[in-house]
Amino acid sequence: MPNAPGVDQSEIDIFLASSKTPLRLGTTNSKGEPKIHQVWYDYVNSKLYLMSYKNAVKVRNLKHNKTVYFSVDTDAMLNRGVKGKGTAIIVKDAAKALSLSEKIMAKYLGDLNSRHCEEYDRRGKEGLGGLG
Repeated sequence: MPNAPGVDQSEIDIFLASSKTPLRLGTTNSKGEPKIHQVWYDYVNSKLYLMSYKNAVKVRNLKHNKTVYFSVDTDAMLNRGVKGKGTAIIVKDAAKALSLSEKIMAKYLGDLNSRHCEEYDRRGKEGLGGLG
């Protein structure tokens, strides 16, 4: 992310930490075919954290190719955003993955007591994973 023209790292950090715009994640499958996934994320210490179910297409794709591209950008004029390339790491520790996922859900849903959070929590215990 250090090569954003006309933007310094602190502006990138503030934008990614405060934006609730979903991240668009680009992966490729085992045949090299691209796929775009819209995901919720959290940004902490210059790292993007995503949540996903263990058997989701994006996770299966990452098992073949850990290189990802991403974009978080607004649709409003003047378009603002951050695009980049990275290497995905799948968080296998269930407690850490659940903690990361709860943080992400709270960011987008406001609190962890909503009906949607309860559903994610139930399904998560059945196979939620984290990407870091």
